[in-house]
Amino acid sequence: MRISSALYFQTGLNSINKQQSDLVHTFQQLGSGRRMVTPADDPLAAAQTITLAQSKSMNQRFAENRHVALRQLGEEENVLMSMIPQVNGAKTRLLEAANGTLSDADRTILAGVFEEMRDSLANLANAKDASGQYIFSGSKGNTAPFVIDPATNKYVYKGDQVDRNIQADQTRQIPASDHGVDLLLRATPGSTIFLTSGHANNTGTGVIGGVNITDITLAANAADATITVEDNGDLTVIWQGINGAPDVETKTIPAAEFSTSGVVDLGNGVTVQLSGEPKAGDTFRLDNAQAKTGSDDLNILNTLEEVIAALKQPVDANPAAKAQMQNVLNGAMQKIDMTYDNILTVRASVGARMNEIEAIDASGQLQSLHLASEISRLEDLDYYTASTQLELRTSALEAAALAFKKIQSTNLFAINARG
Repeated sequence: MRISSALYFQTGLNSINKQQSDLVHTFQQLGSGRRMVTPADDPLAAAQTITLAQSKSMNQRFAENRHVALRQLGEEENVLMSMIPQVNGAKTRLLEAANGTLSDADRTILAGVFEEMRDSLANLANAKDASGQYIFSGSKGNTAPFVIDPATNKYVYKGDQVDRNIQADQTRQIPASDHGVDLLLRATPGSTIFLTSGHANNTGTGVIGGVNITDITLAANAADATITVEDNGDLTVIWQGINGAPDVETKTIPAAEFSTSGVVDLGNGVTVQLSGEPKAGDTFRLDNAQAKTGSDDLNILNTLEEVIAALKQPVDANPAAKAQMQNVLNGAMQKIDMTYDNILTVRASVGARMNEIEAIDASGQLQSLHLASEISRLEDLDYYTASTQLELRTSALEAAALAFKKIQSTNLFAINARG
């Protein structure tokens, strides 16, 4: 076969270019520290690396989310820790206010103490986080959760009941805060609590006290009861909302059944203390706190406002007014006890979520190490092998150049000249 001089030169040039290309590729591997300079080097490993890198990026995003959630939950816990002694102090002051030896002037001074407690709790309930969002307003971060309604002069909840969920992992969303209903407008979930009150127009000295539940199943299915004193001294009890329906049950209790013991069996597994001498037409109420979830009547801020108003009313030498004040204080004690227990429950929930986030974060860190190890296994360069390849490619390039030089110098004239 006849080989032209052009083919000699082209073949030699192609060989040198190929060796130079392989040498440059080795230089790129050593310079970048990566085995795969282009996906063509290992298509399967390149595809796997993309998937692993995406998983690693998502894991880092989840880790940042968990950091934000921990910060927000920590801020909420700080607020709750400040609220607990305030609510506990209100309980202590209520016991002091119920002391029968206090004068009207003493109670007026005590009312000022409750005003300070109310304002302090209102500030805590309207606390903001580090980003300027109200902590307890649900999804309405820019709306103050508890504000005074000018029409009623009561605190009303302006937030919503939507949790601010943060994606802590691929399959887990964790609420990073609690809304105002969970904080101040409900009883502790799973509890059965009845709140008592006496009508403001009562003329007798009847005082309704603590509630005792004798049958939790029956009591949990009743919404509220109204107790009315009849002309003959008997009591008429009207239960509403039995078993979640608008059913009504009526029960008559002869005066002789409770006048000596002071204990009234209201039916539906509920008894209540009734002391003093109620008059005909006086009414008292029992409300199932679970049925009033979300109602501003449960708000401790409004409860303290009622206490303040009651303490400012002169009751000395007026037994009926003193009984009304005592009914307000008794009802306030029940609501504050309920709120105190609920705040503790919310704080326990915050702590549980923080523990869960820390557990997920520990798992995420292990996953991050595993992903980084796998990506390193697929991408990282073996410098020992690469260094050997560098020497090999350098020698191959030199050999190709030398071979081309030898071949291109071989011609008839050169042979004759040497002969």
